[in-house]
Parts: sequence; C-alpha cells; structure tokens
Amino acid sequence: MLQSDKELLDRNILPSEQKSFSPLAKDWWNKKNGPACVIHDMNDFRIKLIFDYLISTGVLKPWQRNQPDALQGLKILGKPWMWWRLKAQMTGIDPNEDLIAVAKEHIEPQKDIRDNVVYLTETIEEHCEKFSNYYDLVICSEVLDHVPDRKSILVAASKVLKNGGSIFVSTFNKTFWSWFLAIVCGEYILRVIPRGSHHYNMFISPQEVSDILKELNFKTKSLKGFLYNLITRKFYVHNWIGFSYALHAVKGKENLIE
Repeated sequence: MLQSDKELLDRNILPSEQKSFSPLAKDWWNKKNGPACVIHDMNDFRIKLIFDYLISTGVLKPWQRNQPDALQGLKILGKPWMWWRLKAQMTGIDPNEDLIAVAKEHIEPQKDIRDNVVYLTETIEEHCEKFSNYYDLVICSEVLDHVPDRKSILVAASKVLKNGGSIFVSTFNKTFWSWFLAIVCGEYILRVIPRGSHHYNMFISPQEVSDILKELNFKTKSLKGFLYNLITRKFYVHNWIGFSYALHAVKGKENLIE
C-alpha cells in the first residue's frame, strides 16, 4: 500500500530512500556488480568484527570463531546477509516491501538454512513493540545514515536487546572526508555506490552515537575505523575514523566483562 511522505516520516522512513531503493531490489543479490555489491563485500569484515566483540564480552569462546555453528541459539536482529549460515536465529527487517520480497525469494530455495531466518516488512520502532528484551545482538550496519531520526533507531534497539546484549553500529562519520570519499568519489566519480544513496546531513559522528547509547545504559566497548580497497574489494580495520567507523556497545553496565 502506497503511503504519503508524512506517513513515511511518521514511521522514521525517509521518503526519498523508499523511492530510490525499490528500483534496485531486483539486482540486490547480485554480489559481483549489483547495486549492493559493496555491502556484500563487507560481510566477511562484519563477521570478523562481531566475533571479536562477542568473544570480548564472553558470549563466545575464542575457539568457537571458526565453528560453523558458532552462533547457534543466538537471536540476532538486523539486515541479514549471511548470519543465518552460522546457525544464528536471524530476524531481518526493512520497511521496503520490494527488498523484503527479494530477500524471501533468495532464501526460499536454500532448505538447509531458510528456517534460521525470518523476514519482516517493518521498522525497528514497530518491531520493538512486540519483541522487548528478546535479542542477543542488534546489527545496525549502514542504517543510521538512511533514517531521519537516528536516536529513535537506537532507542528501539535498546528495547529489543536483552540486558548484556550487544549492538554493532557501522556507518559514515560526519567529516569532510566522509562526504568527499563516500559521496563525491563513491557515487559520482567511481560510481561504486548508487548515486543519491547518501546525504551528508544524514551522517553521524561516533561521539554522538556513543552519547546517545550512554543515555540508554550502554557502554561503548570498541570504536574502530575501517576502509575499503577497491582493487581487492576487501574492507579492513584502520586507526583513522574520519571516513567510516564500527562501534560496539553493551547494554547494562553490570553485565560487562572488563
């Protein structure tokens, strides 16, 4: 059902985002050269970081890192790319019906893993009303730079997380370099990102994210910069956070392992 711009904004959905991403849906799972190929390239990098984080909080043991069922039993909320392959119980949400339809079509033939994932067409604000204190991990990766109200997303994430649960945030910093590298170079010169995907005023600094999370009884445990190699198509950790960053925080100070 089509919604007005006001109705979308009331759901914390940017109307331009809804309109621009729908035409990309049909090629979303083209990992080689589709519109989301850079996001797919980020999967291995995300997984390594999140394993580091879950080990640091005692949720996983170091020896579990290379186990195919390492995440079995863990409940994860996010935009699922390959977490279900590690046996996690994954809930993937997106307010865009076209993207969810393509995701369901992609998972349906994969009988060995399709029972590990549920796809829902809704926002996290809507989701948190039904799943309070439910998840072990919320993956907020490349999300905050696409919504009008970033705090609303983080508040909802805090509601769905169990005490002691982790949130993983990755996004662009709000600097000249993030604007130049992501928008000018990424979208207009190199065209490795669909043009119009990002807006500088939507970027958010790690300090702002950390401050919001602190208000919600989270403690930031890790902050790392990362960069993308266009030749190898690999992401890697870097000390510089001026372009993009990955942040890990844990809900409930009393559950932290120092």
